[in-house]
Amino acid sequence: MTLRTFVSALGVILALLLTAVAVPTAWVDQNIVKEEGFVRMAGALGNDPEFQSRLATAAVGTFESSVDLPGPIQSLAADALRSAASGMQSWSDYPQAWEETVRNSHKLNFGAAKQAEEAATTTALVLDISPLVRLIRDHFAEAARIRIDVPSESLVSLGEPSHRQLVERVAAFAPLWWVAALGAVLSVLLALVATRRRSLVLVFLGLGGLALAALWTAGADLAGGVIGNLSSANGVAELFKQEFLTAAKTGFGEWILIAAVASGAVFVAGVIGSVMSGRRGSRSASS
Repeated sequence: MTLRTFVSALGVILALLLTAVAVPTAWVDQNIVKEEGFVRMAGALGNDPEFQSRLATAAVGTFESSVDLPGPIQSLAADALRSAASGMQSWSDYPQAWEETVRNSHKLNFGAAKQAEEAATTTALVLDISPLVRLIRDHFAEAARIRIDVPSESLVSLGEPSHRQLVERVAAFAPLWWVAALGAVLSVLLALVATRRRSLVLVFLGLGGLALAALWTAGADLAGGVIGNLSSANGVAELFKQEFLTAAKTGFGEWILIAAVASGAVFVAGVIGSVMSGRRGSRSASS
C-alpha cells in the first residue's frame, strides 16, 4: 500500500465517522434545540385528539385549583369547565394558545435564563400550560362576566431530574455539529487529492453513506425504544413523550432518506467513473 493510498483511505474513514456524528447532531440542533424547529415539530401534537383531551383536562384542573370561585357562580363554572375540557381544541384561539405553550416550554427546558434554570431544577422537564389556562379564564370571563387572575406559570412535569440533565448535555453539544461536518468535508477533500483513482473514493464514500443510513435508522429505533421506556410523570407527559418521539422519528427519517439518495448518487457516479477510467485505460493500452 502506497502512502497516497493510505492517506486516501484514512480520509474516507474519517469522513464517514465524522458524518455519522454530524448528521444526527445537526438534526437535533435544528429541530429540538432551536426554538423554531421545536415549535414546528411539537406544534403538530396539539392536533392529536387524545392528547388534546388530556391536555384540556390538565388545564381545567389547574384552573380549578388556582382560583377560588364565589359560591353563586360555582354551578355556572362547573358547566363552563366541562365544556372547556371536552371542546377546548375546537375554539378558534386554541391553536395560538398551544403554540405559545410549546414556545414557553422550550424556553423553560432549553433557555439559558437563570430564572428558567432554577425553576426547572426541581421539576425536571416541564410543559408550561399557562396559555391554555389563560384561554379557559378568558372564555369563562366572557360567559360569566367575571375576570379572574390565574398564575403566570402552570407547569406539568414531563419527567425526572436525570432527564433534564440529558437535555442540558444535548443542548450544549448539538450546536457544535458544524465542527464534525467541516471535518468530514476536509477529509473528503483530502481523500480526493491524495488518491490516483477518485472514482474509487466516490464508490467507497457512497457505500459508506448507505451503510450510515442503515445505522442511523437502527440507532433511531434503539434511541426511541430507550426513551420510550423512561418513566413519565403523568398521563399528559406520557402522551407528549410518545407523540413527540413519533414526530421525531418521522422527521429524522426524512433526513436519512435524503442522505441515502445522495449516497446512492455518489456511488453510481463512482461506478460510472471507474468504468470510464477502465475503458480509457484499455484504449490507451491497445493503441
